[in-house]
Amino acid sequence: MIFLLIDKIYDQSLFYCYKLTRYPNCSHIFLPFLLLSGLIFQAAAQNVTYAYKNINSYSAFLQKTSEENALVLNKKIQKTYREFISEKNTELIKRLNEKGFLFDTIAYPYLNSIFNHILEKNSLDKNRFHFFIDRTSSVNAYSYEDGTVVCNLGLLGLMENESQLAMVFCHELGHVLLKHVNTGLVRQLEKYNSPEFLAQLKHIEKQRYNTKKQLENLLVNDVFDRRKHSRSQENAADSLGMVLFSNSSYGARTVSRIFNFLDSAENKTTSCSIHAFFEQEKISIDENWLKSEKKMSFGAAEKKEITDSLKTHPDCAKRKIAMESFFRKKPKPGIDFLVGNKQKLALVKKTALFDEAEYSKDIDNLGLYLYQLIQNNSVFPLNAYIKTATYNTMLSLGKHSKAHTLHEVVNSQYVSSYENDQYAVLLKLLDNISLENLNEITHTYYQNNKLLITNSKN
Repeated sequence: MIFLLIDKIYDQSLFYCYKLTRYPNCSHIFLPFLLLSGLIFQAAAQNVTYAYKNINSYSAFLQKTSEENALVLNKKIQKTYREFISEKNTELIKRLNEKGFLFDTIAYPYLNSIFNHILEKNSLDKNRFHFFIDRTSSVNAYSYEDGTVVCNLGLLGLMENESQLAMVFCHELGHVLLKHVNTGLVRQLEKYNSPEFLAQLKHIEKQRYNTKKQLENLLVNDVFDRRKHSRSQENAADSLGMVLFSNSSYGARTVSRIFNFLDSAENKTTSCSIHAFFEQEKISIDENWLKSEKKMSFGAAEKKEITDSLKTHPDCAKRKIAMESFFRKKPKPGIDFLVGNKQKLALVKKTALFDEAEYSKDIDNLGLYLYQLIQNNSVFPLNAYIKTATYNTMLSLGKHSKAHTLHEVVNSQYVSSYENDQYAVLLKLLDNISLENLNEITHTYYQNNKLLITNSKN
C-alpha cells in the first residue's frame, strides 16, 4: 500500500510548492505534505528486498543443467566447458548474494507474472526457467544457457506497455530455446581445440618477428567471426520470439517500437542536463571544470566501419522492418495490458528509477549515483529523500577528494559513446573541480534545500 500513495502525494507536492511561493507565511500548513513525500520514498527504499529466497535450489538447478549440457558434448571439450559454465554459475550466485538483482514486492511480481504468462501460453515448463531483474541502468535484457532470463531496470524504464515487455521476454526465450549460448560457446571451444587453429598458433610461435601482430590479427578475425554468428542468432531469436508472442494474449500493435528505444539507447536524452541542474540550484559553474583533463580517459570514437562490424545486435531499423512485416502477414490482435495497467507500469518504472540509483550507491559508484540523483531531482523536484541523498553524496565525494581516493568511487575510465553525454559532463566536472569549490557547491546546495534535508534527516 505504501507505494500506492506516491503518485497522489507527488502530484499534491507540486501544488503545495506553488502555494508556498504565493503564501510563504503558510509554510507550517503545506510543509508536512512535502516531507511526507520524501518519508514515503525513504521507507520504500528501506523495505526493498534483494535476497532470493530459493538460492539453494537454484544453485542445485544450475549444477544439474550444466552437467546435462556437458554430457552431450565432445569429450575433448567437456572439461573446459564445465570450467566456463562453473565460473558463470559462481558469478551468478555471487550477484544474487550481493544484491545484484531486485526481488521487491512491486516490480518483481509484476514482471514475473508477464514472464510466466508467456511460458504458460507456450506450454513451457516453468521449472526449467527463471526470471530476474538486474538492478543496473543498462538498456538491456539477456539470458543464460540454463534458462535464466534477465531484464535490466534501464530497459524497463523505456517500455510503454506490457506487450513490449512480453516481446523482449519472448526474444530472450528464443535464445534459450535455440540454445544460442551453448552453441556459441561450444563453437569457440571446438575451434580453439581444432588442428587448424592449433597449427596457426604453432606457426606464429615459430616466427622470430611480428609475433604479437600476427596473434592480434588472428584474434581480431576470430572476434569478427563471432560477431557474425551473433547477428545471425539475434535474427533467429527475433523470429522465434515473434512466434512465442503470437501465442500470448498480448497485441502486436506497438511492439516494433521497441527497436526505436534500443536504437536511441546509446544517445538517450537525459531529463536534466548538468548545467540545468546547477542553474536551478543557482550554483555557478566554471566552464574550465568541464574540460577534459589527462586523469580521465575519455576515449575517441572508433572508426564507424569497425564499430558497425563488431556490433552483436543487427541494425535495429532492419529488425523493426522484419517484425512489422511478420505481423502484417500474421496480424496479432490483443491487449497492451494484462497483469496490470498503465498506472501500475508507471509506478513500477518510478520504483526502477530509485533502485537503479540505489544500486550505484551499493557498489560504491558515487559518480554514477550522483548523476542518477540529479536526474531524479528533475523528476521528483520536491522529494526530501532525494534531496538528502544528493547532499550526502556530495559530502562523501568531498571526503574522498580530500583523502585522494576519488578514483575509487568515480569511474575514471569511462568512455563516452555519444555527444552531449551528461554523465561524461559530470565526470569531467568531478575530475577538474577543486576540493574548495566542491565544498562550496555542497554548502550552497544544502542552503537551498536545508528545510527538506534537515527534516528528512530527523
